[in-house]
Amino acid sequence: MATHFVIRIQAALEAGELSRGERLVAQFVLAAPEEAMRLSLARLAEAVGVSEPTVLRCCRKLGCDSLQEFRIKMAGAEAIGLPATHAEIQPGSSVGEIAARVLDFSVSNLDNLRRQIDVGALERVVKLMAGARSLHFWGNGASGIVARDAQQKFPLFGIPCVAETDSHQILINAASLSSADVVVVFSNTGRNATMKPSIDAARANGAAVVVVASSAEAPLARSADVVLCVPTLDNTDIYTPTISRIAALCIVDILSIATAQMRGAAGALKIKSMKEAIIRNFRGETSPGTEETNPENS
Repeated sequence: MATHFVIRIQAALEAGELSRGERLVAQFVLAAPEEAMRLSLARLAEAVGVSEPTVLRCCRKLGCDSLQEFRIKMAGAEAIGLPATHAEIQPGSSVGEIAARVLDFSVSNLDNLRRQIDVGALERVVKLMAGARSLHFWGNGASGIVARDAQQKFPLFGIPCVAETDSHQILINAASLSSADVVVVFSNTGRNATMKPSIDAARANGAAVVVVASSAEAPLARSADVVLCVPTLDNTDIYTPTISRIAALCIVDILSIATAQMRGAAGALKIKSMKEAIIRNFRGETSPGTEETNPENS
């Protein structure tokens, strides 16, 4: 599937592919896409504060032979849904305007994920998980939240699950793994250098490693057995919007439900029993076959 053009621009910015002037062009386009698409070459160069050749070089580095082709690709991105954080939220915007933009952004991003998702990669990961002795979810910072969410879905996975969010503990965890275990690493940017030694240690011990990142070209992705690419349209170098986590959380739901189904009826019965036990506990009910003990008679 074709990569959303905004993701291509953001990736070029993050990878340092653009010169200073070209970066200014790309940043202007992301901040004011409608204005950028409307301006002539000369007016766009003037608005950005660079030369016309710089604008054209930026277009070429982003895979476009001309400004016209650049506009066509941006129009296609807008048709899919341009992310709200790149459609600049002006100072003084009302709460209603901010809410609308953020929610539009979330919808656009999830729709883009639906279009881009690699079903084949999902199937490979589900197969690994269904045959694993244990699952180990790793993530730092915001990605650690996703790892914790995956761990609490262990009844669906049907096997022991561990979540680690501290780099030191992750390395210790990696040293204890074997070929029977599966590791899932969450890193939105895929550039978390502190995770690389742990991934290497896990693979050296025979464990399968899955990396969930926004780009299949990210450094951590290159160290994985399977990559789940979860493209997000946000810029986490500026701040950490929730959408990158929402997309990863959706992946966790997909994997847990698919794994539960692959495990068949026995897994479903265990989940049913677990749910019933939780409900009884919340209601203060006793388990079937047990009687309440009267404190006065004990």
